[in-house]
Amino acid sequence: MQKVCQTCKKDFEIEQENLNFYEKIKVPPPTFCPKCRLARKLVWRNERSLYKRNCDLCKKNIISMFKPEARFPVYCHECWWSDKWNPLDYGRDYDFKIPFFKQFAELQKVVPRPASYSTQNIESEYCNHTAHMKRGYLMFGSWFSENCGYGQTVIKSKDCWDCSFLKNCELCFASVDCTQCNQILFSQNCSGCIDSAFLYDCRNCQNCLFSYNLRNKNYHVFNKAVSKEEYQKIRHEMLGSRQALEKKFSEFRKTLKEKAIHKYMTGERNYSVSGDFIYNSKNVKNSYYVLDGENHKYSVRSTEGQKDSMDIFGVNAGELGYESNNIDFSSRCFFSVNGENNMDSSYLVDCDHVNNSFGCISVRKKEYCILNKQYDKKMYEELKEKIISQMKELPYIDKKGKSYAYGEFFPAELSPFYYNETIAQEYSQINEQEAKEMGYSWDAIEEKNYTPTKSWKDLPDTIEKVDDSILSEIILCEAWDSDKKSAQNHNCTKAFRIIENELSMYRKWGIPLPRKCPNTRYFEMSQLRNPVNFWHRKCMKEGCENEFETSYSPEKSDIVYCERCYQQEVY
Repeated sequence: MQKVCQTCKKDFEIEQENLNFYEKIKVPPPTFCPKCRLARKLVWRNERSLYKRNCDLCKKNIISMFKPEARFPVYCHECWWSDKWNPLDYGRDYDFKIPFFKQFAELQKVVPRPASYSTQNIESEYCNHTAHMKRGYLMFGSWFSENCGYGQTVIKSKDCWDCSFLKNCELCFASVDCTQCNQILFSQNCSGCIDSAFLYDCRNCQNCLFSYNLRNKNYHVFNKAVSKEEYQKIRHEMLGSRQALEKKFSEFRKTLKEKAIHKYMTGERNYSVSGDFIYNSKNVKNSYYVLDGENHKYSVRSTEGQKDSMDIFGVNAGELGYESNNIDFSSRCFFSVNGENNMDSSYLVDCDHVNNSFGCISVRKKEYCILNKQYDKKMYEELKEKIISQMKELPYIDKKGKSYAYGEFFPAELSPFYYNETIAQEYSQINEQEAKEMGYSWDAIEEKNYTPTKSWKDLPDTIEKVDDSILSEIILCEAWDSDKKSAQNHNCTKAFRIIENELSMYRKWGIPLPRKCPNTRYFEMSQLRNPVNFWHRKCMKEGCENEFETSYSPEKSDIVYCERCYQQEVY
């Protein structure tokens, strides 16, 4: 089946296996392409933009993902989970003369929302979308980690800073897509590596520098064996000075482009999969960062054994999920945002342990609810079917003329967030003009009211020259100082501080202080990963005719091999 996307106006195909899934869960085919469906979900997910405001119930000062001027009440974690208020008090009758999404928008204006998504954290106030964190600072999408900072999707790790997509790691810095590593710095796509820096696609390596595609090696620099003494000398010279570090990093990235071999997709122990960063999975297609998944399509960041799902983001440990964002431990929960342990429900926001409900906000441990009003089973089932029919006959039309009937996720214009304060900007980067043309809201970023006390230019070149007075300085970010407009596009904070735990780690690693704010560092690291987009390509090994789907764009100069040629060359 061929369709034209309502947002980007491009043709997209709905394959028979997709139609079979839609029939199984009794929803109509989508009218937006996969890329626009992802962006539409992510514009409801603000992870990294945090604000100071007051709790609207207890009035204490809190850290929130919602701005102080949010159009609905915002409660701190303790108040939102308390019995001081009842979500059903905001319930209302359904009006069949008004489109469903318009009624949902009105409900959204009055129901309290949680300030952030944090569960059982300890000393981790400045975190969001996290659980079971201890002494975390500016951590996002992470859980079961300790003494980590400036991280994204850091799982079961300790003492890791400026890292993304780490699992079971310790004492790592500025590294991405690594598992079971200890004391690795500035590295990417590594497993089982120890006491090394600037590695790419290495396995079980120790005391290695500036190397790629290594397996089971020790004391290697630029892929060549060296003595222990030579290794230690080179490491001190290259990592101890900011000037030397940046020069060698630039050389290393150039070397990777020219010499490193890239497998068409990153993943292991899979059967019948396509996409990138897929592990221990079966029948997972066109997906990105999936662990232990089965029967997925168009899934992103699903890490805890989700099954039989399509078009999900950050959905874990459940089954039959569709068009949802951050819905865990749930079954047959569709078109929903943020929640756990929900079953046979649709169009939920911030709901927990909810069964057989439709169009609810902040409801907990209830069933048979519609627009936060509870019914008996018979009445609920009758109303639900009538609402679904009404949504098909009377769809919601947004400001750009896009139609939203039953089967579509929430309209982007109902999101409480601006496009550029959400992770939609990370996975589908656009500018202000493009956003407005597509119907997304955009935040006119105002310059932060910071007065830097020290410029990045004045920071010592080595960590040995840094004393504790740095903890009281407000440091001007290099990115802001160099190109303010470009820096604003990735939410540069203009200036930043060094905190005590962070400084102790720099001293432990023997590396110089950063010159850029955490947001800029994260943005630059995210650019090292391929986009959530796939192209049909041919293996670049001479004589090989194998073809595949890959996240490596044909425009890139990277050397990309099929599975067989990669295994022959690297292992």
